[in-house]
Amino acid sequence: MATETNSLVQVLIQTIGTRHPDAIDLIEDGLYFDLGSRLRNPHDDPTMRYRTGLQEEVRDHVLSTPGAMTTVAHIAESAKSQLYSYANPRQKLVKVTIACRGGRHRSVAVAEQVAEYLRIDDIGVEVEHRHIDQPVLPSSPEPPKEPT
Repeated sequence: MATETNSLVQVLIQTIGTRHPDAIDLIEDGLYFDLGSRLRNPHDDPTMRYRTGLQEEVRDHVLSTPGAMTTVAHIAESAKSQLYSYANPRQKLVKVTIACRGGRHRSVAVAEQVAEYLRIDDIGVEVEHRHIDQPVLPSSPEPPKEPT
């Protein structure tokens, strides 16, 4: 699924799930942000596990995590900085990859919010969710405990 504006695309945001086998092949040149364990993971809630970050309940759950909006602003401002950089005088396309473990919840919610943030400044944005339609991954096994 992709969302975009009617203006010239200046920023391309893609979301990926790092636990998918093809994730490493999808990372392009540009900015990369791995949300890792920074934000609440809807996967941990059985009522949200099979939903996506495009759905309001999931998006609200992720974005209400303390620090989530700071993360959104940081990613958006990083993209703007690169877009308007002296090293980018022709404002070439800025590519942004936002990753989480499964690519369905956190990265999707944050990417959509970053796109909204950029569109306020009339920056053309396209969003591609690369793993949103993949099957839900099983929960990660807990890391091994050190012997006591």
